[in-house]
Amino acid sequence: MLSPSSVDEATDRNIAVHKRTPSGNKYSGPSKDDVACGRKQHLSKGQYHFYEKPLMLVEAKGQYCYDEEGRRYLDAYSNVCHVGYCHEHIADAAAQQMRTIVTNTRYLHPSLGSYAKMLINKMPKDSNLSICFFVNSGSEANDLAMRLARVYTRQKYVFALEHAYHGTTGSCTGVSPSLSTGNIDKSNSTHPDYAYYGRDVKLLRVPNTFRGEHRSDDPDAVSKYLSDFDKRLTEIEGPQVKDAGMGCGLAAFIIETIQGVAGQVVYPEGYTQQLFDKVRKAGGLCISDEVQVGFGRVGSHFWAFEAEGVVPDIITMGKPIGNGHPLGCVVTTPEIAEAFEAAQYFNTFGGNPVSCAIGQAVLEVIESEDLQNNAKVLGEQLMHGLQRIKQKHPIIGDVRGRGLFVGVELVKDQSTLEPATHETKRLWEKMRDNGVLTGIGGPAKSVIRMKPPMCLTSADVDEIIRVMDMCLIEIAQE
Repeated sequence: MLSPSSVDEATDRNIAVHKRTPSGNKYSGPSKDDVACGRKQHLSKGQYHFYEKPLMLVEAKGQYCYDEEGRRYLDAYSNVCHVGYCHEHIADAAAQQMRTIVTNTRYLHPSLGSYAKMLINKMPKDSNLSICFFVNSGSEANDLAMRLARVYTRQKYVFALEHAYHGTTGSCTGVSPSLSTGNIDKSNSTHPDYAYYGRDVKLLRVPNTFRGEHRSDDPDAVSKYLSDFDKRLTEIEGPQVKDAGMGCGLAAFIIETIQGVAGQVVYPEGYTQQLFDKVRKAGGLCISDEVQVGFGRVGSHFWAFEAEGVVPDIITMGKPIGNGHPLGCVVTTPEIAEAFEAAQYFNTFGGNPVSCAIGQAVLEVIESEDLQNNAKVLGEQLMHGLQRIKQKHPIIGDVRGRGLFVGVELVKDQSTLEPATHETKRLWEKMRDNGVLTGIGGPAKSVIRMKPPMCLTSADVDEIIRVMDMCLIEIAQE
């Protein structure tokens, strides 16, 4: 175990020194017990909270959050507040617009066009990705993207990866098997989990070369994983259009360019390129879900799909696009959008002037504060530091990621790769107790996930590594 003095020192560094919140005000609201009681009374148990002992956060600034007692926590998990909590430029833009007008897109307002142009300017040159549909979340964006694909292709099937997460709307749960509450008999439509998959969805294995069936030492791993696509195509009836105007062929493949909830899985080189080729040859569209990994997070590129050398037909955005404000977007080509014109699509709040002002301010901050480069530099520092402590701790099986989108997978045994599920939860809890917030992911809940605000500093990265190292020492000695 750590000596009492070292534990006290760690506690002092993370808690005692930071008793004052950014505003300087002492919290005077309901007690945590009262808040927890109210939540229990009025919310479904399905709306779970993090940690055995729930954490209540009452204030935040930059990359730091504060609880009701003034304790400070370094947030290494939330990619929602992408450029930092409570950024003044964004708050000012929102407040100014709210004092002026809030309306909907059936009236003209200059902010809608100006913000759309800013987003389109971030698309790859010569991509023809130039039409925006503004919504309120990543779930809405993915739902609309699949609808666009089905209308354009007049086919109904959407393919996705196992363990994926694309949202919580009805159609999104169909391509989000990570939401399933258990093993599913897909031949039994009365099974309570059946709705999570849907009748018009086919799943492929995740090309996980760390613990998947085909691993990094297999030179044919990519082609073996891609063989799933060909198998799934044979399982659907084909592209002929039925009397109802919809065929049973492939409409789209939706993919996170790096899987998030599945445990920050980076695909083997060439997989995404070859997958997109197969999808297009089969007549389908390629949908890139950039909700978790977009807006410069991977460091090397503004969009994660660019690092894979591909250009999608449809891109979806959410979470960081509004830095905590409910905002999402679908970007596609004029040709695909034209097929949807008869639908007269409308979204009550999507693209309203306040949302556009906030979205524009987020892009301005990413640019003015050079946050994409910050993600690249600090992502390299974080990966290097984690690889270093991996040499000390046999429980660390893998360190992976790009930029500030990183996963650390824990294993009980380096040869069998048995997931260290219990130890991962212990590490997650202990890091919280020592002032660092992370997440848990992966099918076995054995991956510590990190996707911090991009205003992170070098000192913050050192603190993340120090706390993880210290907590792993404690766990090994328990």
